[in-house]
Order: sequence, then C-alpha cells, then structure tokens
Amino acid sequence: MKYFINKKLLIILIAFFVSIAVFAEIPSMEEMYNIMDKVFDTGNFKKDFTSTLTLIVEKPNQPKEVVQFKLFRRDTKDQTTLIQLAPEADKGNGYLQEKDNLWFYDPIAHQFTHSSLKRNLANSDTKLSDVNKKSQFMKAWEILKIEETKLGKYEVYAVTAKALEKDAAYAQEKFFVRKDEHLLLKIESYGASGKHMRTTLIPKYANVEGLPLPVHQIYINELIKGEKTTQIFQDFSTAKIDDVVFTKAYLEKIN
Repeated sequence: MKYFINKKLLIILIAFFVSIAVFAEIPSMEEMYNIMDKVFDTGNFKKDFTSTLTLIVEKPNQPKEVVQFKLFRRDTKDQTTLIQLAPEADKGNGYLQEKDNLWFYDPIAHQFTHSSLKRNLANSDTKLSDVNKKSQFMKAWEILKIEETKLGKYEVYAVTAKALEKDAAYAQEKFFVRKDEHLLLKIESYGASGKHMRTTLIPKYANVEGLPLPVHQIYINELIKGEKTTQIFQDFSTAKIDDVVFTKAYLEKIN
C-alpha cells in the first residue's frame, strides 16, 4: 500500500514538473513582442534594396501567368517603387509607395491613381504590403494569444494578433515562428468577421547583407479553391538607388 502511494505521488510530481517546464518555454507577452519586433525588423534594410520580383499566378481553369516587376526599396524612408516588366501587355505599369500613400501609374492613360497598401499587385494574391518595409510589430499589432505547436519538423510559437493600423490588409493574423531561429514560416490571415482569407507559406530564406530575407513565399487564397500565387525574389542588390527612382516623374519618364 505504501509502495502504491509513493508511486502515485511520484507520477503526480513528474507531471507537475513537466507542466512547469512546458509552461516555462512559452515567452511572456513582453518577450513575445520583442521576438516579433526582431522577426519583422530583420526583413528591413539599412541600405537601399533592389530585386527582381516574380509572381507565378495560378487560378482555377486558367493557364499559369507569370508577372514580373523590378522592385526598388529605401526602407530608411519607407519608400518603394515597382515597375512591371511582364507580361508584355502590362509592361510599364508602376507603383509608388511612401509611408501610408500608394499611387498606381497607368502608362496608357498617363494617369496616377491613389490607392491602398491592401491593393493586390497585378492579377496576383500578393499585396504591396507583402513586399515593402515592415512596420514595427509592437505598433502595428496587439497580441491576443501565444501557443506552442509543430509545423512540419519545426517547433514553433503560434502568435495570434489583432491589427492596429487602419490600413492593415487583414484584421487578424496568426504567425508561426520557429523557436530556435525566430524565422517566420507561416501566416494565417483573417477578416474582421473571423473568416480565413489567406494562408502564407515561407519555405525559403536567403542571406542578404547578413539578414534572412524570405525569397520564396506562397500565398494561398482560402476563398477561391485552387487559387494561389508563388512569389520569388531574385537578383538582389544593396547599391545606392538614385533619388529620382522614388518619384512620379521617374515612372512617367521610363514609359
């Protein structure tokens, strides 16, 4: 009887200490904000950044479409310029972003239209806010829940957060972050009603200027079955960009 009681007590103690250990692995709110701030900031550059951006667009009952842009970023001033290279019919379309302002340039009409950072690029599921400078997480998001889970072979934190910026693409998102290297692997995006709108997968990173850049992303449209966009960054450069590139005059001139 005594042996049985001691054995039972031992099991209870083991369960107690295991639960403490598991709980201790989950960061506090303050720690998680710091982790997410670093996750977001590693995608921003202290130098100018130029890249070729390729979008492979897949829609149900339609042939694959390849859309390509030249991307120019100056994150120190929160400026982005995109010039469409392909397909040929849309060549010369341009996007100019500075902070919360976005203008779309139509080279045929020779006209600028003020738009939203939530705007999709061309006919894809990629948004301008997916490829420009990232806001400081603490200012842009309120953490609602922190969980632990596995994503494939990786141990991750699953961080559910509510958007604080009025121009946010989605009202709520769930970020899946690797515990060991604090790399973002997946994002689930939800509308104000709680409806699952989009899933983002990030299978590949590359080292650019000592920072991990997500060079391969897949955006899955959860509202239209079979619709997705694969986003690829190539041909990186951190050479200084001429100031004129971040002006409306530049978009008009190249056309």
